[in-house]
Amino acid sequence: MSDFGLRNWIKFLESKGRLKNVRNKVKLQWEVAAISKKFDGERAVLFESTNGPKVPIISNIVCNRDWYSEKLGVNSRDLLKELLVRHGKRIDPKLESNAPFLEKTIEEIKITDILPVPTYHEYDAGPYITAGVFFAHDPETGTRNVSIHRMQVIDKNKFGLLILPRHLKSILNRSEKSKIPLKVAVTVGLDPILLLASQLVLSPDEDEIKVAGAIKGDPISLTPAPWSGIPVPTDSEIVIEGEILPNEKHEEGPFGEFPKYYSPSSKREVLNVHSISMREDAIYYSVLPAGFDHLLMGSIPREVSLLNDLKKTNPSVLDVSLPLSSSGRFHCNVQIEKQNEGETKNVLMAALSSHYDIKHVTIVDHDINIHDLQQVDWAIATRFQAHKDLFVVEGVLGSKLDPSANNGITSKMGLDATAPLGS
Repeated sequence: MSDFGLRNWIKFLESKGRLKNVRNKVKLQWEVAAISKKFDGERAVLFESTNGPKVPIISNIVCNRDWYSEKLGVNSRDLLKELLVRHGKRIDPKLESNAPFLEKTIEEIKITDILPVPTYHEYDAGPYITAGVFFAHDPETGTRNVSIHRMQVIDKNKFGLLILPRHLKSILNRSEKSKIPLKVAVTVGLDPILLLASQLVLSPDEDEIKVAGAIKGDPISLTPAPWSGIPVPTDSEIVIEGEILPNEKHEEGPFGEFPKYYSPSSKREVLNVHSISMREDAIYYSVLPAGFDHLLMGSIPREVSLLNDLKKTNPSVLDVSLPLSSSGRFHCNVQIEKQNEGETKNVLMAALSSHYDIKHVTIVDHDINIHDLQQVDWAIATRFQAHKDLFVVEGVLGSKLDPSANNGITSKMGLDATAPLGS
């Protein structure tokens, strides 16, 4: 499957008439975001010229769920099932000594003179990299972690980071206790399938790169980054290397996030940049916050992991959906073929505890298409009674980006919208 990679993906979109070329010079402050929003869900946008460094910007490359299916050669309705099959496999990466991103390495760092970093919203704290994929190794286990975190430009060679309580956060916590800086390599401009794999909910001892290889059907090619030696994808457009120092914090935010609210500012981790390596003709990838790229990149991997986990203990589960109408995170619909009364509450509890982002879960019967919100709404209207079918848990950890939560402390709710057996 050598036709993967960001550049081949752009060619694929162009061949389908899904690429909009913007040749006029646009401003990094707000205009890149506004034009991306105009074409969101319809076309990718290539900005050939901005008022920043002479690096083109691509956005909206995966703003339609069907594009993933088409590129992987599967029916859209079978996307989760196919990803689930591939998710269960692993293909080890291969190492290469050379890579296009080694064509140019810069050590005299002024970020905004090197990279065209957009400012997306009126009240954002500044320019943000939104598609920075972090590669780090757990110093205790050696396990690789691949994850995406927002990056605010706070100085000529520093980024403020939002790192939520997942694997990289636990690595950083141990780094702070041992007072050892954590080296990281951050790539911008990757194969969208690898981006998808980076968002899978895996156990800390699992490697996203091996899963990405299984999804593609080919080993991921990696090349050591020049300063840190951390292997990163060979076809990366841009590689930022640096370290996160123990206990160094800086004000980061506010920033307009996926729920379409600003997340507040706080003292957070800092990435000190040592060097930036990039192709001579590098392409910068911009993820529009709360756009379809952002939401689908988060929802599809979570759906795969959720379906995998639920089916292990509840064979009656047929399908899951994290609707984009709830930001692809907060609401979850589950389709089951009920065999026994009471099993819906088992599924509800499992789904609500599967990921802290999930806030409301609705269980429906096999005759309801969970991807059709009208059908789900009809099931709630005709098969749900609040006094016996409502399940509420208070005071649990949810998303810290949920504006209705108290620093992430929230209530979670399950709705059993299935008909009684035999009815």
